[in-house]
Amino acid sequence: MKKILQRDSILLLCLLFCGTLFSQTDEEIEQQINAAFAQDSTEEVVVPVIPVITLNGAESDNYQDEGVFGLLTASRDIFVRITDFNLSAARFRQRGYDSENTMIYYNGVPMNDLESGWAGWSGWSGLNDMTRAQEIHPNLEAAGFSFGAVGGAINIDTRASSQRKQTRLTMTRSNNGNYNNRLMVSHATGMQENGWAFAASMSRRWAEEAYIPGTFFEGYSYFLSVDRQVTEKDLLNVQILGAPNTRGKAGASVQEMYDLAGTNYYNSYWGFQNGEKRNSRVARRNQPIMMLRWDHEFNDKVTLTTAANYQTGRNGSTALDWYRAPDPRPDYYRNLPSFLEESRVDERLRLESIYSNNIDSRQIDWDGFYEANRANIETINNVNGVEGNSVTGLRSRYMVLDRRYDSDKLNVNTNLTAILNDNLTFTGGLTYQHFTGHNFQTIEDLLGGDFSVDIDEFALRDFDISESDDLAQNDLNNPNRIVREGDVVGYNYDSNVRKGLAWAQGQYSKGGLGLFGAVELSTTSFWRTGLFQNGRFPDNSFGDSEKQNFFNYGLKGGVSYGIDGRNYIYANGAYQTRAPFFRDAFVSARTRNQVVPNLTSEEIISGEIAYVLRSPGAKVKIGAYYTQFNNQIEQRSFYHDVFRTFVNYTMTGVAKQHTGAEAAFEVKVPFISGLNVQGAASLGQFIYNERPSAVISLDNSAELVAEDKTVYIKNFYVPSRPQNTGTLGLEYRTSNYMTFNVNVNYFDGIWMDFNPDRRTIDGVQDVSVFSETVPENSELWDEILDQEQADDAFTVNVSIRKSFKLSNKLFMNLNFNVNNILNNTNFITNGFEQLRFDYATKDVDRFPTRYYYGRGITYFLNASFSFR
Repeated sequence: MKKILQRDSILLLCLLFCGTLFSQTDEEIEQQINAAFAQDSTEEVVVPVIPVITLNGAESDNYQDEGVFGLLTASRDIFVRITDFNLSAARFRQRGYDSENTMIYYNGVPMNDLESGWAGWSGWSGLNDMTRAQEIHPNLEAAGFSFGAVGGAINIDTRASSQRKQTRLTMTRSNNGNYNNRLMVSHATGMQENGWAFAASMSRRWAEEAYIPGTFFEGYSYFLSVDRQVTEKDLLNVQILGAPNTRGKAGASVQEMYDLAGTNYYNSYWGFQNGEKRNSRVARRNQPIMMLRWDHEFNDKVTLTTAANYQTGRNGSTALDWYRAPDPRPDYYRNLPSFLEESRVDERLRLESIYSNNIDSRQIDWDGFYEANRANIETINNVNGVEGNSVTGLRSRYMVLDRRYDSDKLNVNTNLTAILNDNLTFTGGLTYQHFTGHNFQTIEDLLGGDFSVDIDEFALRDFDISESDDLAQNDLNNPNRIVREGDVVGYNYDSNVRKGLAWAQGQYSKGGLGLFGAVELSTTSFWRTGLFQNGRFPDNSFGDSEKQNFFNYGLKGGVSYGIDGRNYIYANGAYQTRAPFFRDAFVSARTRNQVVPNLTSEEIISGEIAYVLRSPGAKVKIGAYYTQFNNQIEQRSFYHDVFRTFVNYTMTGVAKQHTGAEAAFEVKVPFISGLNVQGAASLGQFIYNERPSAVISLDNSAELVAEDKTVYIKNFYVPSRPQNTGTLGLEYRTSNYMTFNVNVNYFDGIWMDFNPDRRTIDGVQDVSVFSETVPENSELWDEILDQEQADDAFTVNVSIRKSFKLSNKLFMNLNFNVNNILNNTNFITNGFEQLRFDYATKDVDRFPTRYYYGRGITYFLNASFSFR
């Protein structure tokens, strides 16, 4: 592992003209979506996909008729198309942006989560046949349905009349992703003579055990869309869809456990129960969407689209919890051989041998939980605050909780498009969004016990009080409450967000010149509604908090010029403010209504410039970009070894700068029919470019133990994404509809997420006690402060595709992909420093970094039959 802060980018400049040949198929799109959800993460990755429309030479030369905007957006951005699939294994994000910086629209309605901003695709996963019609506008490009964001905007058209008329059956076998098997059947009628169109799809995806041990998947998806051509100018669409699924998760672990297990795919979340693997982290989601859309054409130049959807249901994930019992996690630092002192060599070697040779010793001990619970008989007095009311039984020391974040979402959107003349087009729209999130946790399994008590264990220790004390209660409205399976426990609150938005855009195009400008105005209001009266915050936890209100705006514009029918240049810029997200705005939303001090809107400044070549034999794009994020908030909660309790660690004034260059090309090889070369490269620098301030509060107290604490992370890298990537490939198409692909991919600049408190004065205080040199020159000083970087990595992917025409109406497609064919199993794709730190001895290895590894060799075999 490298521990450096200085980047060496010169060696990567050659990547600007390297890349991969890839003509993306439907099956590979599904595989890419799987890769996005492969890691155990709370953040869902945006995977922009759109069918490719290829322009022939005649179309490329006809810019005078369509205008430069039509040509620049008529076919999918070549850089996006080439990089989407091949670079997804390392969590590649174009320009390093998080998902809240891309706007996702489903059938004309915005779908980004108002609580967090995340753009998730899981609401319609498994419905690939019905979500192919996508309009994508990357980065700062003008979009006809949205003001957009710095990461672009995507609209998925799922109207029944937009689907290809066919019946399609798909069967898949794979070991790459969450599932191993898939069956999918879809049918679309197209618009019929009677003015009706119907489209329906169903699928099942499942794996008894996926690639990583202990993980599994069971998912069903359904979709029904109906169009009615009410008049020649009015089209009505109604649809319902859902993708309920259950999956077992995998977590990051320390290298010591990976080595003892003999594999970089060790998963600490599972253990054997009655001879079968049971995962402690099981995610369940079932949030169906109901939708209504109306398209009205005033005339051939003015159209109005109005749509609304409602989404509701459950979303959550289980986790172990324990009370007055040892931490049961197998890779908890006290359970590792390395925790034993070096003088106890024999004991360490014996424990290492046990962990290496006995799989049960390094997994969760479910049987031990049941034994501990069945041996713990207790009597609880003054139940529900009633004197003399007592309960005696088996009180669970260990249990499984279901942490829920259910939600109800209503989104309404209307857009108007008016072609004012041959050169000028106006688009604009209004949006209203209503979000209510219900955040709570329930008891999933008492593991053989009869009950638990809804109190806070840390409060007992922090305040040296009894269980019946008011300070210990999670809900003063129900003190000393006995809780059983299915009961809400710990915390219970609603997150309320309301947002209204208006935007307008003008596009001018004449000959080779294109201009556009757009403006957006929005209001956002959010507040917390506490459903529990927390004993530590009796006056600031129950009921509605003060409403936080923000007015925001955005400006965007661009110019493009077609030098001739094949060469284009363009430049776009944007300035935008954005209200803070609910999840970042509260110090500890689980316990109280307190908001982050000096809450303010985020500021985003961005610009891009590019050259594009489109000719019959070659397509090239070379560009550069700059984006500055100011006034961001980052929240962390963890056990602090100095304060000996859980703390809430809030960094404000976080600033990030994303700069870089992108290049992509696609070239037909002369004299060899059917052979193409494609490539793409991204050379980026995504850094924190200011020193934020930290506020530290105790989780069980309103006391601020630190204010305006400077965090020295200027020039640290934004973690968990490659800074530099490249992909190079060959594609050969035969005359009998067979295609061969081989791609070589390169990843570099993957930096680990860091513990911010190590980068403060407290982190390096008294380093001289443990160093024989000046602190700033000591190795320990560097070990504490430096950010950790993963080694660079290469992967190689190959694929074969073949199409068959079985009859005039029946077609078959076969697709076989093998990814990471060289079986690189040492590829760290993500990781994070533990937030605990040994302040006493400054031992950086006491709480070592946890890593995720990319999968080794994987395959994807897909067969589809289409009747048209």
